Amino acid sequence: MSKQQDVLEPIQGGGSLILAYQVAGKRVLLVGGGNVAAQRIVSLKIADAHIILVSPASGLTKEVQCRIENKEVEWVDRKFVDQDLDNVDMCLTALDDHEESLRIGQLCRERRIPVNVADVPPMCDFYFMSQHRDGPLQLAVSTNGQGPKLANMIRVTAAESLPPQLGCVIEKMGRLRAKVREWEPSMKNSGKRMTWVTQICEKWGLKGMGRLNELRTEQEEREAFAKLKEFFLIGSVPPIEKILPRKQPRITLVGGGPGDPELITVKAKRILEEADLVVSDRLIPSQILDLVQGELRIARKYAGKSDEAQDELMHWCLEGLEQGKQVVRLKIGDPLIFGRGGEEILWFRERGYEPELVPGISSAFSAPMAAKIPVTFRGVCDQVIVTTGRGTKGSMPDLPLFGSTQTLVVLMAVGRASELQSMLIDRQYPPDVPICWIENSNCPEERVLFSTLDKMAITVEENDIKAPAVLIVGHSTSVLNNI
Repeated sequence: MSKQQDVLEPIQGGGSLILAYQVAGKRVLLVGGGNVAAQRIVSLKIADAHIILVSPASGLTKEVQCRIENKEVEWVDRKFVDQDLDNVDMCLTALDDHEESLRIGQLCRERRIPVNVADVPPMCDFYFMSQHRDGPLQLAVSTNGQGPKLANMIRVTAAESLPPQLGCVIEKMGRLRAKVREWEPSMKNSGKRMTWVTQICEKWGLKGMGRLNELRTEQEEREAFAKLKEFFLIGSVPPIEKILPRKQPRITLVGGGPGDPELITVKAKRILEEADLVVSDRLIPSQILDLVQGELRIARKYAGKSDEAQDELMHWCLEGLEQGKQVVRLKIGDPLIFGRGGEEILWFRERGYEPELVPGISSAFSAPMAAKIPVTFRGVCDQVIVTTGRGTKGSMPDLPLFGSTQTLVVLMAVGRASELQSMLIDRQYPPDVPICWIENSNCPEERVLFSTLDKMAITVEENDIKAPAVLIVGHSTSVLNNI
């Protein structure tokens, strides 16, 4: 045995020969007129087959009747007879009569006519696969007749992972291949053509090729192909950005949520993946930052100088915008809830840019939920007050007077636990009112610590609670927690 034979993996049998069967113009006999027949008509017409449908009128569904009226099939109004198999290239049965289906299948075998007998896998020469169609793209999944529903689920999952409008991208790539043949028509250079197109696909990837849909007009496509020709002639593959029309700069304020990457919105995820530049808060978890595929800049730490840090972030964004980039300002929580998002909108607006806003889940509401604290609960709490422990230029908040049916949520409070405790007592909060600290809410290292107002500061000290942490004060704290 040769060394090559030693390393070959054994071939796993039991599958099907997967083919793209060309049936355009071929005569396909379809026996039956029910729901299965309706599905088969769709599959066959996609492939431009000539369908002869044999079924009594009483066995037709409304969909099949509509296909007949639209002259999409040739209809024979009666039950099957053996002579129906004369001069056909393929046969499909879709009957409730099991014995008749088997008989037709056996006749096809005797005549060497490829046959599919619905719900009888051993009698089928071929199976219909669960199919996703997008223009020239056809994605098919087969379980070889063992799990049709499972095939559908796999097909949906696979299709959802593809870039949108991939069929349009394939059509554009088809036109590009035709152009490449015009640029280098000689047969002896076919290897050069194929290698270059292959390198384009590999370098750009599915996501990059998906951006070809940014070519919205024939003129834009011609200009892009002209640029590609220059690279082809020198044997180089450009980045996709080099051949696309220049986009208008855009700034988007995106809420990164409370920390769990599964709690950002679908829109936020897409924008992070598409951005040229993402300028991020330091508190954004790495799992969310991993979504970024463009340039990423993370806020640097300026001890006690938050305004200087903010200025640097804003100028990073402005620098990207002036370079024509799609810029994302990524902020923890929700940009407009104690995130200075409003200030940033005004800052960009003064410089001629109107930000798009993508909301995020604020820890003001996700942190209490993580601690099983309903901030509103009938008969206990009917108001929620959200404030911050650190106001403009480090000022203290203007805390409300105590209300027995209020829930007070304080963000950025942990560094001022002692001062806040004294202020709340001055605002007539009872010393024994329940409180809760939630550190790193919605993150793997989350901690939830219950206490009372008179022990609020000492709880922070004894448990070494660090920012980010949210403080909850009020009777709602104990509704679902045994404290």
